[in-house]
Amino acid sequence: MIVRLAFLSTLLPVVAWYGTPSQAEPRATAVKFQMVVTGQSPYPTNDRKNLSVNCGGGKGVLITPHWVLTAAHCITAKKQKSGQVKVKFTGLKRKAVQIRVNKVIRHPGKDLALLRLVRPVKAAERPPLLLLRERLVRGDGKLLIKKVTGNMAWRGIPAVGKGDNLAVPNKKNRKGKAGSSGSPWMIHSARVGDVLVGITHGGGRAPQVAFAAKWIQQSVAKHSSDRPVWATKAQTLKK
Repeated sequence: MIVRLAFLSTLLPVVAWYGTPSQAEPRATAVKFQMVVTGQSPYPTNDRKNLSVNCGGGKGVLITPHWVLTAAHCITAKKQKSGQVKVKFTGLKRKAVQIRVNKVIRHPGKDLALLRLVRPVKAAERPPLLLLRERLVRGDGKLLIKKVTGNMAWRGIPAVGKGDNLAVPNKKNRKGKAGSSGSPWMIHSARVGDVLVGITHGGGRAPQVAFAAKWIQQSVAKHSSDRPVWATKAQTLKK
């Protein structure tokens, strides 16, 4: 066992194992999460703008080469059944990229859906981003959120953790436009770069990614060889 773990550590220099479930998840089944190591992120650490993708009737975000996370209501049952769901975005070299989706997995209780792509997105087209493993709560204080939709980015949006959601209490601070459902909410960390914390639902609210962490991890692992990379709250909030 010791030899095996040593071998795995040489293959995964940028991640660490983290198996503690959140309060929103059953404790009966342990799930292994790959955690980013500060200073060794596999993804760009600059304040990125090229993050959202077009999918269905809204947006989404790439969380691994084969998987996009979006709002479930953006994907109609008709398109899903007919196999007409596609992901579109402009790559890093300003080339249009379009990839068909061959599997849609909807969260049982939240407005979230995972889309599996028929081919992986190349690093030269669009790198994925980190996901937050721990839920944000009111005790974390005012959060400064970055929201990206297409080629538009809003920074410094004041939000708070509210149960299993994130919320922007003051309507005048809510940013977005028609068709922005499914777009990512992030916190940019000087330690590890952009960290995905929520997915736009509407009305200044976003389901927390951390609340659905076990579902995301298990779904991706069951239906592909990809593994999302996660960040801790301390890394994200620089505590």
